Amino acid sequence: MYFTEKLKLRGKAEEDLYFAKQEEALIDALHEKRDNGELEHWHDECPPQKDLRSDHD
Repeated sequence: MYFTEKLKLRGKAEEDLYFAKQEEALIDALHEKRDNGELEHWHDECPPQKDLRSDHD
């Protein structure tokens, strides 16, 4: 394996680790909100949305 390939793989691995940590933090925050009861009726607060799947208005 060439040195440049190793550098690319290292960069990709560092990027993967960064985003894995970000996702873990988001999931932990979501679990904390769920455990505190903040997510029980989240859908009641959302405004009604237009159905984007329909072909006609």
